[in-house]
Amino acid sequence: MGITLVIENIQDVRPETRRAMVDGFGSQAIALSIDTGHAQLARRMSGAPPVADFITDAGAQLAHVHLQDVDGHADRHWAPGEGEIEWTAVFRALAACESDPHLVLELRDNADIPKGFRALSDLGVVI
Repeated sequence: MGITLVIENIQDVRPETRRAMVDGFGSQAIALSIDTGHAQLARRMSGAPPVADFITDAGAQLAHVHLQDVDGHADRHWAPGEGEIEWTAVFRALAACESDPHLVLELRDNADIPKGFRALSDLGVVI
């Protein structure tokens, strides 16, 4: 049917665990999704690797990315640049990614989408 189910990280501390789960399905119809805010929260709260490492680990299985920033204390869904995520490292990992994931600015307030895009553009990671 051309549908791909993506499995998103929530409180994952080891990205390879979710990748191995997707491998276990043995289906091109199941892939990985990474929420940058969730990955950063797992880093701050549980010692997970940096957000960029989640992307690198996903490799060819990465189909979808929620771009949102956080302060490390809650799932804020702030615009990129308002929190503590290292966006240059995230986009460096995306550029090296074996797949072509769908990127979504997943923000609490849709009015912040231009501000988030502008912050990423000012870093030189999007055009």
